[in-house]
Amino acid sequence: MVGALAAALLLAGGVDGAGAATLRAEYRFQGDLASDLAGAPDLAEIGRGNHFAFERVDGLGRHQVLRFPEGNGLSLATAGLVDPTNNSVVVVFRLAETTGYRRILDFAHGVSDTGLYNLDGRVVLYGGGTASQDVVLSDSYVEIALTNAAAPGGSEQATAYVNGVEVAAAKISQGFDLGSGALRFFRDNRRGAYPGEESSGAVSCILVYDGTLTAQEVGQVAGDPALCPAPSPEPGRAKASATGEPKVIGSRRSIVVDTGLTVRCPIGGTACAASGQVDAAPTRGRAVAPKGKRLGVVRFSVPAGESRDVQVRLPGRGARALRDAGALKVRVSAAIKAAGGRTARAQQVGRIEAPRLPAFRSGTYTGTTSQDLPILITVGRTAVRSVLFRWRARCGDGEAHTNTVILRGGARVRRGRFSLGGRLDSGGSARVSGRLEGVHASGTLSRMGASVSGASCSVEGVRWHARTSAVEVEATG
Repeated sequence: MVGALAAALLLAGGVDGAGAATLRAEYRFQGDLASDLAGAPDLAEIGRGNHFAFERVDGLGRHQVLRFPEGNGLSLATAGLVDPTNNSVVVVFRLAETTGYRRILDFAHGVSDTGLYNLDGRVVLYGGGTASQDVVLSDSYVEIALTNAAAPGGSEQATAYVNGVEVAAAKISQGFDLGSGALRFFRDNRRGAYPGEESSGAVSCILVYDGTLTAQEVGQVAGDPALCPAPSPEPGRAKASATGEPKVIGSRRSIVVDTGLTVRCPIGGTACAASGQVDAAPTRGRAVAPKGKRLGVVRFSVPAGESRDVQVRLPGRGARALRDAGALKVRVSAAIKAAGGRTARAQQVGRIEAPRLPAFRSGTYTGTTSQDLPILITVGRTAVRSVLFRWRARCGDGEAHTNTVILRGGARVRRGRFSLGGRLDSGGSARVSGRLEGVHASGTLSRMGASVSGASCSVEGVRWHARTSAVEVEATG
């Protein structure tokens, strides 16, 4: 009754016409999913594992909330409850994960991507191509209000507010009306493109209005303790955590270590100062670190509300130490500090390996085939460019013939192996298959088909036709 009375006082005389809003459902999660207003249906659980708990919502007191695991959510039957094209929803909640897309509201009963999302801490009206300019969501509680109003052409004018302040608005052709008869919270679509974009989290309060709240009314709701007030900001705390294992991600020219650590700056007005470090950890019985155990360090800034993976480029001494050892046990650490706050730290121990050189080098290889024929292979950085081989034999005409075959192409080298072949201008075809490793090459020559002219002869099981010309070239060049 307190909530209903406050809503009546709030909206009396405030808006006229079709957009006037009336509070129709109110959910406080005090041990059940029932509405505090009579006539509204209970919320329905999507999935299993939701449970009630007590959490600090506004930075001061603890409140009962409903926690939901990733992939779970809530659903409300809206047929007969609100106007499908003129309605408003207010939610106080938190998401445990705000990286990437995370669904907040779905109007299409799980068959469309269109809806309200978090994207890397920004509020997105997906389907309207609009997002908040700044990062406004973290893993703390926040109040989001979404208002819908019927617009010309059957579209919806959708507006999103965070803690009473407008952050995004768009005219959306479809997907934001409640023609489906169901409003879903935190559960993504199961049909259509890109399903499963969700996060675990908790919800403290939900209000559903029949009609469109004005910007002024949204601000009043955010400040009214009898409704779903915007949570008081928690003291900003930077965070540092392990999200993966240390590994090398650099190239041959430089070595970059992904520490597997992530730092996050709280939402606020200033960026956070952060740093990362890679040290050679002691191993049993012997030291493999260079003089001084530090291999590399980095210092950088993290914008408010954002997170960064901590990556450290090793300088010359650190890079040489890793290359000389081949692999090192390392201790990686990260630190981040918000203005006026405490420094958050994280560290872990792991093993990193130096980048491996390619299984082969660019250049020219000489040698013999498995039939003892002289061969010359030209190799680029990633492909065999050409193969040249010669043979000499006494054939059926009684003469000794020398011939040269050139195969040209761009055969990719995969894990050191290659195969290059083609049709020859004299008829028939040839193929060389082999392996490159370090400065060595090995392989097998195959010659198939008959030449258009010349004497028949055979060398170590490979049949040939001698020609007048001394060169046979791959026809496809």
